[in-house]
Amino acid sequence: MTTPRFWTTQDLRAAGKTHSDIAGAVRRGEVFRITRDLYSAEEPDDLVKLKALSWARPEMVYTGDTAAFLHGLVTMRWPAHGRVPRTRSRDGGELLTLTGAVTRRTCRRWGVTTLTPLETAATAGSVALPARRSLLERAYSGVKGNDRLATDFAALPPSVRAKATDLTDGLITGAASELELKAVRVIVAALDGLDVEIQVNGMIRGYRFDVVIPGPRVCIEIDSSRYHSARSARREDFVKDRWKGNAAVRWGWTLLRYPDVSIDKTPDAVGEEVRDTVTYNLAYPRTRRQRTHEIPTDRPIWLQ
Repeated sequence: MTTPRFWTTQDLRAAGKTHSDIAGAVRRGEVFRITRDLYSAEEPDDLVKLKALSWARPEMVYTGDTAAFLHGLVTMRWPAHGRVPRTRSRDGGELLTLTGAVTRRTCRRWGVTTLTPLETAATAGSVALPARRSLLERAYSGVKGNDRLATDFAALPPSVRAKATDLTDGLITGAASELELKAVRVIVAALDGLDVEIQVNGMIRGYRFDVVIPGPRVCIEIDSSRYHSARSARREDFVKDRWKGNAAVRWGWTLLRYPDVSIDKTPDAVGEEVRDTVTYNLAYPRTRRQRTHEIPTDRPIWLQ
């Protein structure tokens, strides 16, 4: 959608328009009135109105139900809700209810500034829990998803942190794809009741693995045939994949690999094998002495 243009009455008057000219342009549909003293070149739906209000108040952060709307949790309800610094006016007019407070961390959605997904989900108590957790899994996916989640959590107001802690308990974040997310869910369910940490996109020897279970030293790779087979993978990715597996095994990790068809067709078998491997390693920790001397091939391939 083309970015809409906005004007205040002062802007239009500065362009030579009289009050009569402005009223006539509104009647003819050449400009559209958003609220008192604010106009748009585009017919205002909910998003255009929110963009216009944000344009008029660039220091504002959308909060509450409005933040939930921007993150796809609810339908839009007016008036919109926002937060401005305490030193700024809280007169939001007919379409905007404002409070004064400090917002330590924000994000951009649909061209406006709003609360982070974490703060939005934690404060959207009227929204069903599964929908809020699903938002967080999507918002904090990818290799750096857990880092973003940690940063957003640290910036939360103290009054919200307890709610966020409950909301994220057992949440699967950091997954890079739907396949990986599905696999992690299988693994988490299979390890239910075991006192082990499950890391998504964890690091071993400078390489990132899809799932890392540090206690029993088990790491798991989920291999899509599209990106990991010798035929379809880029040569450098195929080579790196083999070197990283060798490095983990040499340094005492049990490496399990599952293709996408196993996750899709036989998830129970995958879960059973992961649990059996983890419980075996916990019961019989390796007595072989861990390596202390590194050779060149133990380092990430890009450092060779």
